[in-house]
Amino acid sequence: MSNTRASVEALLQPFTEQNEGTLDYHGLHGFLTALTICPIDLTEQVRNESIFDGKVELPAAIAIELNELIARMQTTIDRGFNDEDEGFSLSCESEELEDHDDEALANWCIGFMVAHFLDEDIWFGTNEQEVCELLLPIMLASGLFDDEQEFQDIRRDSKLTEDMCSQIPEVLMELYLIFNAPEEKKPHPSGKRRS
Repeated sequence: MSNTRASVEALLQPFTEQNEGTLDYHGLHGFLTALTICPIDLTEQVRNESIFDGKVELPAAIAIELNELIARMQTTIDRGFNDEDEGFSLSCESEELEDHDDEALANWCIGFMVAHFLDEDIWFGTNEQEVCELLLPIMLASGLFDDEQEFQDIRRDSKLTEDMCSQIPEVLMELYLIFNAPEEKKPHPSGKRRS
């Protein structure tokens, strides 16, 4: 996916330089992962406003290229969730999952939460309690909730924080099964329940 990544980064760079709220490559990957897990109907305009953090007028050529790159990324993401051998992987390197202060991981999680916020009702329509628990590591790593006491308490325990961040790929797989293959969802093995 390296060629896709280079193309996405080249396309987004002028926008990220102008507006720091624009999702970077990792943020876009997180955003598209959330939409793959829990698909919602989005117009291209709403999707782009989410990616670029506001209204944006894209030249036709850039809009076409962005659509092609997004389609390619979503295909790869969906394939990862359904590949028993390789499995799903985040756009950040695996070792970055251990570093809860890593910018790439934070950006990935921010992108995921941006998509989540577009329609929280769909996410919490069924299995609300379980979905809330599964989202906690992503919420924590995003840094968006650092003002809340619950997350401040978790961050005081660096080992717990690292453990939660390292669970994100597993959490994503469980979320994917809830929304896309509920009949295949396996119960948690004893001792694996997240706090």
